[in-house]
Amino acid sequence: MAKYIARLRDKIKIKKFDSKQPIGAWIFVLILNLVGFAGYFYLKINNIQLVS
Repeated sequence: MAKYIARLRDKIKIKKFDSKQPIGAWIFVLILNLVGFAGYFYLKINNIQLVS
């Protein structure tokens, strides 16, 4: 049981970001997510359903 808890703790631990990763890609992903959430709320506010 102790080994299981140790492995689970290692998997959950927040890792440091790699400085070699392109920051532009992360910015693009964040902006794309914000646009998606904004679209979702726009559809909800205007009572538009995408179900056929």
